[in-house]
Amino acid sequence: MKAIGFANKFYTLWEISTSRQSLGNGRYYQFTRYTYIKNISMDREVAFSKYPGIEFNESLRGKSKSWESCKTIWDNVDTYRFGKYQYMKIGNFDLDYLAWYWDNVYDDHKKYVENILVDNGYVVENNHGHEIILSPSEVEERNQMKKKFQQQVDLISSSVILYLTPNHNIDYDGYYRDDDLVYHFQEVKENYYAGTYYYLPVLNGKAKRIKNKTLKITNFTYTINQQLNDINIEVLDFEVEK
Repeated sequence: MKAIGFANKFYTLWEISTSRQSLGNGRYYQFTRYTYIKNISMDREVAFSKYPGIEFNESLRGKSKSWESCKTIWDNVDTYRFGKYQYMKIGNFDLDYLAWYWDNVYDDHKKYVENILVDNGYVVENNHGHEIILSPSEVEERNQMKKKFQQQVDLISSSVILYLTPNHNIDYDGYYRDDDLVYHFQEVKENYYAGTYYYLPVLNGKAKRIKNKTLKITNFTYTINQQLNDINIEVLDFEVEK
């Protein structure tokens, strides 16, 4: 088969031939020989008019010397091509391994593997442009997290007063995270003790120790971040219960 390429200045004419060598287990080496014949013309229209019906081959761009390539080709899609089950038929006998295999294979049988996993309760999702696969237990765990998050949303949206018992001080910028609830105190005071800085929220102009104390949040607003499963609570007023 002939093809047209392009070197530095000239469109070039090539002969492309293929051969194969069987490796067994449904696979073989495919050798492709790219044989440089000659320069045709510096003008694209002239070059293609001399060889009508011959297509341009992008892999020949910038080349003017013959070479050969080799790649492994498989005749089937139902066989493991690497790993501890190499050459064995793909099935559902080790689904955790099959999920790992799916994540590491990029050729024509990825979809074949995916269909087996999906039939067994796995879910494929797009995660910021990259496909990931979730096991049935991971899917269930995520569903439970979503359910819990929705319960938190329902509780916050129906509450007039919130209660919080922090087990550590707030961050320097006034944030305190409690699972999927993120509290933000508007005014913060920096303190220093025994070589360590720590931060306390300010109430009525005074810094208040809140660690292991119960806070009664009497005025607040909130926003919901569904993507991160966060509820951001802006603390507008609070009391420290004794």
